[in-house]
Amino acid sequence: MRFANEPKKKISRRRFIVMAGAFGSASAFLPGSTAFSASLKPVTWTGSALGAQASIQLYHPDPVWAKQQLEKCQGEIDRLENIFSLYRPQSAVCRLNRNGRLDNPDIEFLSLLSQAITFYHQTDGLFDVTIQPLWELYAAHFSAQNADPFGPAPEAISSVLRRVGSGQIRLSPSHISFAKEKMALSFNGIAQGYITDRVTALLKTAGFNNVLVSLGENFALGTKPDGQNWRAGIVSPEDGTTILKSVDLQNMALATSGGYGSPFSTDSKTNHLLNPLTGKSAKINRSVSVVADTAVKADMASTVLSLMTRGEQENLVTQNKDIKSVFYL
Repeated sequence: MRFANEPKKKISRRRFIVMAGAFGSASAFLPGSTAFSASLKPVTWTGSALGAQASIQLYHPDPVWAKQQLEKCQGEIDRLENIFSLYRPQSAVCRLNRNGRLDNPDIEFLSLLSQAITFYHQTDGLFDVTIQPLWELYAAHFSAQNADPFGPAPEAISSVLRRVGSGQIRLSPSHISFAKEKMALSFNGIAQGYITDRVTALLKTAGFNNVLVSLGENFALGTKPDGQNWRAGIVSPEDGTTILKSVDLQNMALATSGGYGSPFSTDSKTNHLLNPLTGKSAKINRSVSVVADTAVKADMASTVLSLMTRGEQENLVTQNKDIKSVFYL
């Protein structure tokens, strides 16, 4: 995704989320807004969140104080990565995957896992955070020389699928554990949205009203200082530069998924967007973008819609009032 009026650049693809460009810039102020806009100063933070390019853009009359709040946001991102990141060996999710049990889990871990399990049941198991063993099978397969471009052998997939299923998670306030050995979690289809929502909530509590949070997923808090909605451009999956759709956002989140953006190998169409029911990867050649009232909901929906048939997509959108808009491009 790229924000309108931003210079075009080559698409940057990672995992499930297609990110094109980084962050929106303020457009010209409307006539008559000079006095109002003069009191607000743009302040921007850039960095990374769960491996994705990240930024926060906001406006406030005191840029020094605003930067202090952004430092708090950076600390919150780091704290949440210590819970959800698969690339930090001592993160909560890595300890759970390694030991099969996590005692005294953080409230954020319980909250996010509860949302994931609820969505797992709503989608009849198609959204599943216990997908990690399947991903590891594919990653190991394609790391070998002369790997079959069609992926692992069917019997290997069937064997791993016995360890996949969020219905096998034992969840309580005091501990989290697995009903089967060698199960493992991945929050890659939901954690970026969660972190985006948490940081947005921090800034809203601090009193900010004109904020664009882009932490792998995107949330527009309020409007731009001129009173106009933030505008995002959804980029073509074909060339990574052409804007196919512009979307106005105000107090809404936008997430984009597409299996085409994360192939396991340049010689294969097999990608990281894996179906936990069949063990196969997504065949959709288009991007799926979702607007929802939270980044978590947009994140989960865009991921699972990429795996669904057209009929299943229509049923989910009809039944889920949290999904405001969906764009297939």
